[in-house]
Amino acid sequence: MNNSNKYFFTVLFLLNSALLCFSQKPVAAPSVNMPITMSPSGPNQVEIINSDSTIVNTEGNLEKYRLIGHVALRQNTSTLYCNTAILNRTTNSVEAFGNVKIIQADTVTITGENATYAGNSRVAKITGNVLLNDNTIKLTTDRLDYDLNTHVAYYNNKGKIDDGKSTLTSKEGFYDTVSKIFMFYKNVNILSEDSRITTDSLKYSTLSKEAFFIAPANIYSKNDTMVVKRGVYNTVTKVSNFYGRSTARTQDYLLTADTLYFDTPTEIGILKGNAEIISKKDSVILNGNLGKYYGKQGYSSMTSNAIMRAIQAKDTLYLVADTLISIENKELKTRKLIANRNVIIFRKDIQGRCDSLIYSIADSTISFFNKPILWANGSQSEADTITLRIINDKVRVMNLSTKSFVIRQDSIKNFNQVKGRRITTYLSANSKIEKVVVEGNGESIYFAIDEKNKVIGMNRVDCSRMNINFIDNQVKRIAFIGKPEATLTPPHELTPEKKELEGFKWRVKEKPTREATIYGRFSSSIKEPKIVLAMADSLNKKPEIIPQTKKAVKKYKKR
Repeated sequence: MNNSNKYFFTVLFLLNSALLCFSQKPVAAPSVNMPITMSPSGPNQVEIINSDSTIVNTEGNLEKYRLIGHVALRQNTSTLYCNTAILNRTTNSVEAFGNVKIIQADTVTITGENATYAGNSRVAKITGNVLLNDNTIKLTTDRLDYDLNTHVAYYNNKGKIDDGKSTLTSKEGFYDTVSKIFMFYKNVNILSEDSRITTDSLKYSTLSKEAFFIAPANIYSKNDTMVVKRGVYNTVTKVSNFYGRSTARTQDYLLTADTLYFDTPTEIGILKGNAEIISKKDSVILNGNLGKYYGKQGYSSMTSNAIMRAIQAKDTLYLVADTLISIENKELKTRKLIANRNVIIFRKDIQGRCDSLIYSIADSTISFFNKPILWANGSQSEADTITLRIINDKVRVMNLSTKSFVIRQDSIKNFNQVKGRRITTYLSANSKIEKVVVEGNGESIYFAIDEKNKVIGMNRVDCSRMNINFIDNQVKRIAFIGKPEATLTPPHELTPEKKELEGFKWRVKEKPTREATIYGRFSSSIKEPKIVLAMADSLNKKPEIIPQTKKAVKKYKKR
């Protein structure tokens, strides 16, 4: 072959090779390690940083790049790594496959199996064993949406968050990686080493470790349980501020109020608005508008329309005052209730008023101070101090000290009267008067009645001591001791002045009624005490014991 023919075939071969190359769309990138600048470019354009192999594919107006091996893409301060990716240059979007990792400004790292990324809206959707780590928390889920503009992550197919102190799970959640605040929805649980929170919706700060309740919630710990409507709970300090009707349950007490502050470690509670403190072991309920509870000191108080209800076997003792204070001696296992100012007491068999009162629950003794007045068994009793001894829920002994005065109206409306420095009344188990003992400067007026229920005379006796015995609440025998002075006045000689001892005043109109005692100073919506205790029993049931050891907690979290 001559030289001219060789030249002709060489040119033909090169032309065919060129035509063959142009007829094939995929082409290998000229350099696999150098960035490929794509046109047109913009401030939000996704940029290829690295890939082992790049294949360009253009179809119509679309321009796609298939990137294979050690893929790295960048947009502004965010970088995406994966095994394989498809970059749509026209829509500025990415499909990433295998070992996906997204790093935003070296603060947030998200890993998963696959992802899609819309470069214009800057929203990434990651699926498969997703982990978000922002050096504050670790969020794991199967599918996560992350907005790089707002820095908010979202999941709706169950997620788990670990902040080093607590583990949080929910079916749906939003997390702001800047403010470090979570919004949880549906089947929310927060589990720490010694507590658990369950609710339907919750806001949580991973910085302050505070849970903000926006829906009813339950908080369980070793020694207490809280039922919450709204409020804030610190999962580290265990301090609560609740709004809306909320309850804190300790081993022995239930605290309920419209606004409730409760410090679990110190067992201090402040209750405001329709406050209620229940002592379960004593069956005592305190109500008012402002309550204070100091569990470790055994002290609680109630002010502003305060009322106490002591649940007894056959009746309820009601007590109202400006201030009610409960003091417990945990070593001696005794409790005292102190009532101050404008005190009213009511029970079916006894009613009274005084300025202050001390009720010793352990020995069932009630002491009334500062000119108290009591009504019981048809009698009116007054003195500087009155003390009642209750046995088996019945008043068995009544002691009146200093300026004692007892008035009893008989069946025909006459007033039998006894005065003295000290008067002691003994009652039977069925609340009938058995004996009255008068000591010091005793004075008495007693109307004698015949079988036809007519007055046959009035006896007046003055002596230092009297013993009066009763049968069926009727005087049967009187013993006068210490040179008595006695007079009998026939009915026709009786005058109003003779019928009354000095200081006589029948004050039956001041006797409290049940309605006035309960509803006169407190809301008419107050529940019956037995219903309240039944509710307390239902709240007392703890659904699950929280493990206390770290090993047990780890096992518990894996469930």
